Amino acid sequence: MEVLTNKLKKMKKLSDKGFKKLVQKNIDKVDFIKTILYDDSAISGFIVKFSDEFLMIEETYDFSLSGIKIVPYDRVKSIRHNKVDEISKKIYLEENLIKFNHKIIDKTSLNDFESLFKSIKKQDLHCIVESRKNKKEKFSIGEILEVNDKSVTIQNYSATGKIYKKPDVISFKNIELINFNDNYSKTFRKYLK
Repeated sequence: MEVLTNKLKKMKKLSDKGFKKLVQKNIDKVDFIKTILYDDSAISGFIVKFSDEFLMIEETYDFSLSGIKIVPYDRVKSIRHNKVDEISKKIYLEENLIKFNHKIIDKTSLNDFESLFKSIKKQDLHCIVESRKNKKEKFSIGEILEVNDKSVTIQNYSATGKIYKKPDVISFKNIELINFNDNYSKTFRKYLK
């Protein structure tokens, strides 16, 4: 375990420029990767875009593309690309499963939270925001109602499709992950009450 921890620390100690060079290499080669976050959770998929603030990952699940996940850069502990990931990439390629929606990728701004949410809203996409405040985790899903320089307002709905009367106002400083263009939110929005 100590060897793994030291290896991860060494990777994150790469200069910012070195880390970004590694990310760009993964994008250019369409590498299947596993992004490990500081809470030790992980996201598997393909990095499709990045900025000084965020990584944009086309997340995968059971050999399908399952939506776009935006990860604040400061949550990233390391990025893994090894032989296991090479096999996964080979399967995705041979099964012709790598079909990114470049229109959505290109139209999504990664400059800052405000421009990110405004660009998602402009594309009329619902999103899922995972946040944490006072050690309490919060899951919000729905339409983006309002965006300002400090927060986003989501018209949240329940697992039964009921739209809550009071929308969720989420401070950018509490956001951990953002999902959109995923099967769950694209399908569920059709059945809202």
